Amino acid sequence: MRHLLLLLLRTVVLLPSYTLVLLIRLIKWLIAPPALLLQLLFGTPLALWRVRQPLRPRFALIQETELPDAAWLTLTDATASLTAAGFIHCDDFRSDDLIQGAVLWLRLLAQPEQGSVALIAHIRFATGSRPPHDFVEFSTQLQDGRVLATNNLNWPYSLPPPAYTARLQLKDIWDPRALYALHQALVTALAQVVDPNPSARATRDPTDLLADSHAREIQALITEGWLRTDQDGQTTRLRPRAALLGVWRQAWPLASLYLRAADRHAGRVLASHGIDVSGFVGSAATILVDHQSLPVGTEIDTVRVGYSIVRPLVQHTDPRAVLEAVVAELDGGTEGTAQIRELRYTFRGCEDQPQRRIRRLYSFDILLDPTAGQLAVTAVDREFEQAADEAEWDELTATTPLTPLVLGSWLYDLDRVLPVAQAALITRTDTFSLDSASLYVDEIGAMRWQVVAWDHKDQPLHVVVDARSGSIQSEGAR
Repeated sequence: MRHLLLLLLRTVVLLPSYTLVLLIRLIKWLIAPPALLLQLLFGTPLALWRVRQPLRPRFALIQETELPDAAWLTLTDATASLTAAGFIHCDDFRSDDLIQGAVLWLRLLAQPEQGSVALIAHIRFATGSRPPHDFVEFSTQLQDGRVLATNNLNWPYSLPPPAYTARLQLKDIWDPRALYALHQALVTALAQVVDPNPSARATRDPTDLLADSHAREIQALITEGWLRTDQDGQTTRLRPRAALLGVWRQAWPLASLYLRAADRHAGRVLASHGIDVSGFVGSAATILVDHQSLPVGTEIDTVRVGYSIVRPLVQHTDPRAVLEAVVAELDGGTEGTAQIRELRYTFRGCEDQPQRRIRRLYSFDILLDPTAGQLAVTAVDREFEQAADEAEWDELTATTPLTPLVLGSWLYDLDRVLPVAQAALITRTDTFSLDSASLYVDEIGAMRWQVVAWDHKDQPLHVVVDARSGSIQSEGAR
C-alpha cells in the first residue's frame, strides 16, 4: 500500500513536467513543417547565389602570435593532447574563403610512424547568429588512394563525402587523443597498407598538402555532379540539387537529426570491427586513451613501488605534471593483509602564457591494476583562467595552484599505514571491510592518509593518519 501511494504521489508531482515536455514537443513539430518549407524556399536560391568554393583553396601561413585567444586555446590544448600520441606540429594557417561568412584557423599535425595527419580547427563566424566551432579531424590515406577520415565536428555536412573518402563523424568524442585512438583502431582493424606520403608531406610541405587535399575533394564533387565550375574558372558553385540537399540537411530541426544519424552510423561501423565507442564518451576520468602491460610477475604493495612503475608513462604523457594525490582501492577485512585492487595516481599541471594573460590548468590520472597487469592513462581534463589586465594577472600568478605530493623515504606507505588504521578500526567494530586509502596534502600543507572501511551494517568508517609520523589524527563515521 505504501509503495502504491508513493508511486501515485510521484506521478502526480511529475505530471505537470511530463505535460509541459509533451506540449513543447507538439508545438515544435507543428511549427517544423512550415519553418522547414520557408528555409528551403529562401535558403536554396541564397545558397545558389552566395556559396562558392575556390578550385584550389588558399591557406595563409601564420605565426602562433597571430592566433586570437579562443583559437590559440583550442589549438594549444589539442596539440598538447596529441603530442603524447606521437604527433608533430607542422604549421598554422588561416583561411577566409573556405567557409562562407567565417574565418577558419587551422593547425596541421603529422604522425609519421602511423602515417596519419591531424587537423585542429577553430571556426569563427562573421555574424553572431552562430557560436564558434572547434573540431579535430584525423585522416589516413591507404595505398589504393582511399582516405579514412574521423572527426568530431558538431554540425552536419551539407554534402556527402566524395567516393574515395570514408568519413566517420563522432560528435560526442570531445578528447582529441580518444578520437585518435578510435581512428587508429579502425585503421588497424582494416588491415590495409597505409600510404606514408601525406604525413611525410605534412612535415615537409604542409601548405601544398592542405591545398591539394581540398582541391582533390572539390574536383571529386564536380565529377559526381554536386558542384560546377564558375565562369571565372577559379571557383565553383553548387548545382541546384546540391543547394537543396545542403539546406535540407542543415535546416532546423533536421540538422540535429542528421547529426545524430551520422554519429550512430559511425558507431555501427566501429562496432562492426569490434571497437566500442562508449568507453570514449563521458568525463576525462572515465576515458582511457592509452594502455600498457606490466611485466609478468610484477608485485606492487606500496604507493612508492607503483609510482616507480607509472613514472615513465607520466614523462611520456606530460613531463611537467606533478603528482597531486593517490587513491588505493582495497580488498581486506579485520584480519590479514589488504589486497590492492587498483592504484589511481592523479597528476596536475599549470602553464602560464604572460603575453595573453592566460593560465592553463590540466589534470589526468594513471591507473595501475596489479590484478590485470595493466597501466592506463585517462584523458586530460583542461581548463583556463584569463586575466583582464596586468594587475589581475599579477594577482593570479602570485600563487601556484599546484600542491605536489612528495613520496620521500620518510613516508608511511601502505604497508605501514594500513596496520595502524586496522588497529584503530578494530577498537570500534569487530567486523569491517577496507574500501580505500587516499594520500593527499591537506589545507595546511600536511600529508595525510585517509583510510575508509565499511562495517557489518554497511556504515562507512574512516581513519586519518599522518603520512610522516604514522600517528592517528582523527577517526569516525565518514
